[in-house]
Amino acid sequence: MPIMFRKKRSRLLLLASNLMIPLGMLIFMTGLFRSRPRVAQGGDEAMHHPAPSPYRHNAPPFDKVIFMVVDALRRQVCSCRSPAWRISTTDSGGDSDFVFAQESGFPFTQSLIRSGAAIPFTALAAMPTLTVSRIKALTQGSSQSFLDAWLNVANSPEAMRLDGEDTWLSRLKASRQDKNKIVFYGIEMWVDLYPDVFDRKEDFSSFHVPGLTNVDANVTRHLPEELARDDWAALVLHYLGLDCIAHMGGPRSAHMRPKQLEMDAVVESIYRTLETAVHMERTLLILLGDHGMTAQGNHGGRLPEELAAATVFISPRLRGTTSTRRDSPAAVARDYLYYSTVSQIDIVPSLSGLLGFSIPERNAGIFIPELLSAMGDDDAATDFLVENARQLRGALASSKHGIASHASSSGDASYTDCEAHSSEFGRAMCLWDAVLEAEKDWQTAPGDEARGMLKSSIYEFAKVAQKLLSISVDNVSLGRLLIGIAFLMTAVAFTCMSFISLDLTRWPLFAATATHAATMFIPWLVEEEHHYWYWGSLAWLVYLASTRARGPDRAFIPFAGLVALQFLSQCVNQNGTKYSIAERMDDFIFRNPVALWIPVLLSHTSALMSIAQNLRAGLGRHAAFGAALALCAAAVVFKLSSTHDFNPELLGFASHHAQHFMATLRQDRLLKAFWTGLLSCLVYYLLHHRFGDSPAPSDTISKVVELFNLYLRSQTRPKNLPLFLMFDWQLQVLMKMNPSPIETATTVLLLGQSAFYSMGRSNSIATLDLLNGFNGLGESSVVGVMLQTVLSNWVGPVWWLFAGLRLLTSWAETKQEPFTGTQNGDAASSRGVQSTSKRLVKWQESEAKIHRGDTHTPATSETKANGTMKAGAEAGESPYFEYLALHTMFSGLSSLALTLACLCTWGHENLWDVFAPKFINASLWAFFHQFLMNCLGCSCLWFLINGRR
Repeated sequence: MPIMFRKKRSRLLLLASNLMIPLGMLIFMTGLFRSRPRVAQGGDEAMHHPAPSPYRHNAPPFDKVIFMVVDALRRQVCSCRSPAWRISTTDSGGDSDFVFAQESGFPFTQSLIRSGAAIPFTALAAMPTLTVSRIKALTQGSSQSFLDAWLNVANSPEAMRLDGEDTWLSRLKASRQDKNKIVFYGIEMWVDLYPDVFDRKEDFSSFHVPGLTNVDANVTRHLPEELARDDWAALVLHYLGLDCIAHMGGPRSAHMRPKQLEMDAVVESIYRTLETAVHMERTLLILLGDHGMTAQGNHGGRLPEELAAATVFISPRLRGTTSTRRDSPAAVARDYLYYSTVSQIDIVPSLSGLLGFSIPERNAGIFIPELLSAMGDDDAATDFLVENARQLRGALASSKHGIASHASSSGDASYTDCEAHSSEFGRAMCLWDAVLEAEKDWQTAPGDEARGMLKSSIYEFAKVAQKLLSISVDNVSLGRLLIGIAFLMTAVAFTCMSFISLDLTRWPLFAATATHAATMFIPWLVEEEHHYWYWGSLAWLVYLASTRARGPDRAFIPFAGLVALQFLSQCVNQNGTKYSIAERMDDFIFRNPVALWIPVLLSHTSALMSIAQNLRAGLGRHAAFGAALALCAAAVVFKLSSTHDFNPELLGFASHHAQHFMATLRQDRLLKAFWTGLLSCLVYYLLHHRFGDSPAPSDTISKVVELFNLYLRSQTRPKNLPLFLMFDWQLQVLMKMNPSPIETATTVLLLGQSAFYSMGRSNSIATLDLLNGFNGLGESSVVGVMLQTVLSNWVGPVWWLFAGLRLLTSWAETKQEPFTGTQNGDAASSRGVQSTSKRLVKWQESEAKIHRGDTHTPATSETKANGTMKAGAEAGESPYFEYLALHTMFSGLSSLALTLACLCTWGHENLWDVFAPKFINASLWAFFHQFLMNCLGCSCLWFLINGRR
């Protein structure tokens, strides 16, 4: 087969593979992440819509509710600067958490807890701990689909719209026969979800995360007017500022405590109105968080600090309803659990009972026991519990558990011991029979003992029923899953076919790919994936160094430093099991913020020297230094100004004038000037490469990559900037090693993956950093913000992708024995290098013949001796395409293994707790990192500078 045809075929197959991998992941995703299935119709209608009980004699205790959601209301951090406080905050649970602990920003709310006018809880959310999912759970009382992970960032009202959805809002509105309005002020997600519910509303965009005060100020602006009105039954408020502060500056931000004091002032103003206004006498205020937050200020996963959210029921009418006295502030809880612990969805039936409307059909919550006394009448409270239990029984019957067990459930009554059932559903049905029996006894002989037995039976049944109903929705489309898998299998096959020859020297990357694919079937390794890449990268660097450092004339220190820096980079951020060195570094930085900025300046100084050197050839020494200084100074000043906005405590050492300058600086203009300078230098490099003195491709690629690396620095948190110094030093050592394309592909893969985790990321959604996504972009630039957000989270892997181009061009131009040689005694390594050098020469000769139109490659003496065309095939193999094909092989096989693992765990909780978050992460790896940055970005740069090579 002619070489040119084989090369074209190989490249087309490789392009098709890179297209099919993200497409296969997308198809699989549409089959895995689907909306909830509709409740099965039919059956006992009385089960689904229980009639009011004859035992409810009195009016409900409340006729209005103010539902005040403070986004991410879990952690509060004191703004004190004392060393003692800073040391305590690094301990697990050492921060002041929720509304409840010491140093909280809610002193008035705590006084209400002490007085008995407020009843506090820790409400446990479920995955995914994202705002859209939590709003739906707080209004519907049921589990949610992982599709919400995408809806939370989709910014599409049509995709989120749930017309006619059964919620406590719609039930309350119907119970008032539209005489009282449902009013809302807050983020747009509520209105996007339930556009037909709110009679009076004003919603604000939640997309612009850097807006720390805009939404909250607009919500509070409407409060005095609404508190004076008497035409509403529910006033829903959603404050976003605390969550924005956490995302941008972390829970230690100096803005955190003032924001909580602001929220406490809102609670106080509402409570004073409840005390004094006659029309607000029977109004219930609920202060709650939709989810918690991690130590980095993020959420979305299932860590205890993400699942736990503060919840407080507040009203003057609650004072005296219970004899329980609660201390506030409370002692620090290391497990984040304060006071009584309830499920977040328990708020829905509790609202139904306290305001006197029917429970939503899908509800999986149970009335909170501590609020029973607020019902005012024991019979009314017991009666509502029975209604709640009947609703749960109906929801259970319509669930997949009830439908699947319908045939076998008829014999459940024969069991006397409910624990003897082999299935949870059978146990629930047995406990339901016990509820019916206890209800019959209570109706026959009402009394405290019978009432107590009935309540106990109901809560025991409800606990099991809630567990069954709270399992994440499993509405998976098997057909789409199989189609997605077929696409990925085809992509892997195409990648294998794209290799022009079989080369056993590719074994390191094949071994890494195979072992990583195997780990996809081990849940704990999926959650702790960083261990694989940390140890794998260290082992590879040790192997790589050992093949170069043999012999007395080889310096040991550079190779040892290469491995040592790799280990050190893995200790900068915490992942999985906490590293004590990472905790100590955080504490040291907050006590000594100057120490943070020294490596930041060193990192940009390194970039300054590189860019100045690159510009010197055309601009002269002084002009080149001035241009490089302007670029790097702009990057540093922007980083200082951005930090001053969200973490001013890290710049407390700066003078008043310096802080004023940073506070008033127009960051958008500075960034646009910075980007213009980068673009100008890029155009200059490309023009100089094309029309100048024919600089080597490696020189031009090095210059372009240095520019891009400076941009990457501007997209990185200051804490991670020292990693660039480590990466730069590692690259310099690797350049001296002059690795082959196969070694380069393996190095870039392992070090890039390790860098992803060492910069603080993991497979959890909670580690997605939103700080740098809005840099220089407005609120309307949705696509740009999303791309820049993903890039800022993939800075480490992308840095190594472009470093791989430098290694490839350096190897392609060497044409001689690299850093290793025969004199070091490594004969095997020398033969491998000589072989790859011969392949490069043959490839260049074949390229010249193709350009001359001679597609026939005459057999060399080597081919004649072997009797094959293997050498001719290898002669037409491009080092870059071999490098890209190896990365494509890894992307395809790892994605395929993950989809098969998801299929194997179908129906198991690990599918949603472990593999669903990993799948979201893997999809971004496949589309953004492999296809967008590697296949398109790096390929364009390679061919732009190297021509057709």
